[in-house]
Amino acid sequence: MPRTRTLSDETVLERATDVFWQNGYVGASLRDLTQATGLSSAALYHRFTDKEGLFVAALRRYADEGLLARLARLSATSDPLGAIRDFLNELIAMSLADPDHRGCLLVNTALDGAAMTSAARDLVRARFGEVEAFFVRRLECAAAAGVLDPTVDIATIATALLGTVFAIRVMARLDPDPRRLRALADHAIASLPKRRNSKAKDLEDDRPPLLDDTQRTQSDDLSRGDGPPLSRHSRKHQRG
Repeated sequence: MPRTRTLSDETVLERATDVFWQNGYVGASLRDLTQATGLSSAALYHRFTDKEGLFVAALRRYADEGLLARLARLSATSDPLGAIRDFLNELIAMSLADPDHRGCLLVNTALDGAAMTSAARDLVRARFGEVEAFFVRRLECAAAAGVLDPTVDIATIATALLGTVFAIRVMARLDPDPRRLRALADHAIASLPKRRNSKAKDLEDDRPPLLDDTQRTQSDDLSRGDGPPLSRHSRKHQRG
């Protein structure tokens, strides 16, 4: 009769994610993973085949739990450019709320270069492809609503916005200055080729800045380390 598992796969992946997030794929040793998960190497390999299988499973859980849910929520809003602005807004807030400045596990994995396994590369490419597709769809909706110039190259703009996502995440790890991060996001939104003399444009121009005064104060406090410490439960929800 098979033994009952004392730890669920969800718990194991949550613990393994913290190790990979802190050390990267190559830097995470088997000893680190067994100590963090409470399972033997044989038990880990029985569930996930090998270290790569464990990493890919942890990476998929990380992306599906945060990124995909956020894209679905923002895609349902009625303001297409507001959805893009909110995506960047939330990205900055998450970056500033992490006292360890670990960044995004997906971005970190992409930056590992040769250290990234083929399965991890395919997963990272697919997830960022979904972010880019989200930008494309929101831009198409904005153009159809008369907010954007209908002659714009939407695919190129979406790629540039994806580049902004990478830039925010990397800059937040090196220098988590909320003013610089907000300036980067504000520039990306302001650079969108809006259609002139349209009511939709006027409404868009009336939107508040990327972060309101309360968010700015909180973000500035977090970047200086003045904010309250985050619990382990709070950290695990910082995704994307």
